[in-house]
Amino acid sequence: MIYLNNSLLIGRGTLRACYLHPENSALIIKVPAGDLDKGGQANHKELKGYRRLIREHGQLDCISHCHGTVDTSLGPGLICDCIRDEDGDVSKTIWDLVIYQDTCDIDYLQQVTGKFCDKLIEHDIFLFDINLKNIAMKRLNDGSYQPYAIDVKGPYDNPEFLGLSSHIRFLGRKKLKRRAAQLLARIAEFRQRREELRGIEAAGD
Repeated sequence: MIYLNNSLLIGRGTLRACYLHPENSALIIKVPAGDLDKGGQANHKELKGYRRLIREHGQLDCISHCHGTVDTSLGPGLICDCIRDEDGDVSKTIWDLVIYQDTCDIDYLQQVTGKFCDKLIEHDIFLFDINLKNIAMKRLNDGSYQPYAIDVKGPYDNPEFLGLSSHIRFLGRKKLKRRAAQLLARIAEFRQRREELRGIEAAGD
């Protein structure tokens, strides 16, 4: 059993919360937030999606790797890599940079994110939920960013009818291209709406 507390909390989504591992700074633990069953299902889907990615692509260098499950004081947890900047700080997501960072080079952020999406498409890495909160930007010592997908449920979290894009390469690439275009557009759009979106997020806490 691993005991977690609010001092370790680094992020919260709709179904899960993310905590630093109290015994290993290189890891984080995702646990259900609110609905225990749905949060647990999200962990199961991510671990299943991760195993499929590794089976099909080998040791990818653009994702947060999963390391199995663990019992925690807050429910069943999924252990994953903690993406950190080269100076040791926990890396910010695109959402953090766009919404909360006062100085943000949107053109550069879109450029780096676009190259990341191109890599996913080129290699058929079907991570369809590529939104601003699911990509961490590791800041290198020269000030550049290296993106990592930090939610890899992929084809096991595909709500479309029959989930054909998860199994047919042509359809998968088309869907990934649409999601990539949407992501790049939202980087600019959400920067313009950052005050509104900060208010909405604060109201939901």
